[in-house]
Amino acid sequence: MARKVRPITQLPDDIKEKVETALAESASHMIFGLQSAGPWWTGHFAQSWVVSTSPVQPTDSSRFKEDRDKQLPSQFNDRPNNNAVDCNPPGSKAQRVSGGDGGTPMDQTFYPVQTNRVPGRPEVIRTSLSNIIYIGNKASYAGFAINRPGATMPDTAGNPVTYEQHKKGTKGRKGHTLTSRDQNPNWIKVYLAHDGFVNNDINMGFQSVGFKTK
Repeated sequence: MARKVRPITQLPDDIKEKVETALAESASHMIFGLQSAGPWWTGHFAQSWVVSTSPVQPTDSSRFKEDRDKQLPSQFNDRPNNNAVDCNPPGSKAQRVSGGDGGTPMDQTFYPVQTNRVPGRPEVIRTSLSNIIYIGNKASYAGFAINRPGATMPDTAGNPVTYEQHKKGTKGRKGHTLTSRDQNPNWIKVYLAHDGFVNNDINMGFQSVGFKTK
């Protein structure tokens, strides 16, 4: 039986569809790459990366709202024992509770438990080539987590610090271990500039629909 051949007049539409699918696949691979490279404590920041046809606004607070009133003002995504992620801390002091004897006050703070890093690709949604594709993070503290200049979060004393200062420590306070790749506060710059990261993710998207890449 002879193989049915699509008419040449449909070639432009076929190519357009493949390119649209390739772009969508690339965006999905990029989110997997960002989740793999960036901070991960509860997973809230990593799982807040989204693909959109409009600019993404960092407006989402932590999933752990039930613990919000129990947090210190320093609410980092990646700091051991200090990891809530709401950008509007409830106050400047830890919650005071009674000690085991019922009378001795003590500081007690509750924190979300660190989870294993499990990056995942979001659903691939193809959109028209006429639309601009945006990849952004919805977490309200996203600027801090990518070490954007001027983006800060308060430390345990309420002093604003950048993600890099959070690692190094400030004003006599010790630094902290980051969960970003290689503990680099500028991890996103490395991801976007390194051929082995962002370009590789884009290539995988195009290769998935049959394009050949270098």
